[in-house]
Amino acid sequence: MKGIGHMARLREIRVVETPLSYSNQRAWSFHPSAHHVRQLLVHFLPPDFILDGSSLLSVIFGEKPADVAQRSQLLGCTSYYVDDFDIGAYMACSPSEQQERMLLELTTVLVRLASDAGADVEAVNQAAHCVRDCEFALYIPVRKLWRSSPDKQYRVEVYRCLGPAIGEVWQAHLVDKAGKPLAVDGITNTPGYLDRTSHFSKSRWDGTLFQIVHTAMNSVVYSLDTPG
Repeated sequence: MKGIGHMARLREIRVVETPLSYSNQRAWSFHPSAHHVRQLLVHFLPPDFILDGSSLLSVIFGEKPADVAQRSQLLGCTSYYVDDFDIGAYMACSPSEQQERMLLELTTVLVRLASDAGADVEAVNQAAHCVRDCEFALYIPVRKLWRSSPDKQYRVEVYRCLGPAIGEVWQAHLVDKAGKPLAVDGITNTPGYLDRTSHFSKSRWDGTLFQIVHTAMNSVVYSLDTPG
């Protein structure tokens, strides 16, 4: 692809329901079922993967309004309608069937867009293979947040956990200086459906307290007290 060097890499895939059927009154929710799938897919794509120059891909499932194009690109966002998709039938499937169907649909859209843009189609297929290979669940170490205590007796390891039953959950693992596990504490509630990667951006120790700080707000969003 000409000029690919200065094009934005793909950072996020969103799963959206068609505005023709979307309702906040539904007893079930379409979006949470797809969270771990889309996050895993992005995780396994190469960090410098360029799709079509957009940093965000919004995949819209369900009937397309008559006056809207199937594919559009505006201000760094590519939108694509999967209009032959029955959301009700999808929600009636088991979680394992849902995640496989969602991965298949997202992969198909990515391959189509990548092929049209001259991007790396094989990288998309390889990422989908990795999602299946890890069985749609992964503990991702967030090493920039790992910290040893000032006295070097403990270390807190932070993990971003993705999976069908939990969506996205962040955990703090307390280990001793030999690496022996001592405790696991939930940083976020289970289940969760928010990507916290940009929220949890810095960690520190304050005495015996391990803390995660939200940089933009400069506020402590999580604390774990350790023996001391």
